[in-house]
Amino acid sequence: MSFERILFVPGIKTWKIYFKGWEKDLEKFFPNIEKIFFYDFYLHFEHKKIEKIVEKGKKLLSDGKKTLIISHSFGGILAKTMINRCRKKAKIYKFITMASPHDMKIFGVNSAKKFLKTPLTVSVPTKTFGGFLDLVVPFFWSHCKNSQKKKNFWCGHLSFLFYRKIRKKVLLDELNISK
Repeated sequence: MSFERILFVPGIKTWKIYFKGWEKDLEKFFPNIEKIFFYDFYLHFEHKKIEKIVEKGKKLLSDGKKTLIISHSFGGILAKTMINRCRKKAKIYKFITMASPHDMKIFGVNSAKKFLKTPLTVSVPTKTFGGFLDLVVPFFWSHCKNSQKKKNFWCGHLSFLFYRKIRKKVLLDELNISK
C-alpha cells in the first residue's frame, strides 16, 4: 500500500466497543500499517472537546506520514477540519467518509461546522458513502462536494460500524485490495 498509517475518526457518542470489527478488519487487510483510532467520546455541541480532537488530529497529520483517513458520521466533519488545518504539512493518501453530515444543516450540525470553520471541500482524494436506510444522516446529505466517488449502500447509519459486509465493501471496493 502507498500509505504508512490509518487514522479512524468516529462520530459522536461512539463507544470503544463499536470499533472491534474495524480493528479486526484493518489488522487483517493491513497487518504492517500503523492504526490509530480516536476513541474520544463527544457530542457535536461540546465545542471545547471537538476542538481538542481536531487539534490532536492536526498534530498527528502534521508529522509527514502518508495517512489514510477513515471516518464515520460526525467524524467526517472533524476529519475534514483536520485536513484543512494542516493541509500544507499533511500527506493524505485518501479520505474515506461514511454516513457523515457533510451537507446537513439541522440538529446543531451547522453551528458545530461554523465553530470549527469546516470547509465545504478538501483538496485530497475523497470517497464518500451513504446509506439508503440511514435515518440519522440521510444519504443525500452524506456526500462531500468534491468527492471522487459517491456510493450508497442499502444500510443504516451504524451498519458502517457493525456489519462486516459493509466494512468489506468499503475496504475492498475502494482500496482495490483482494482478500
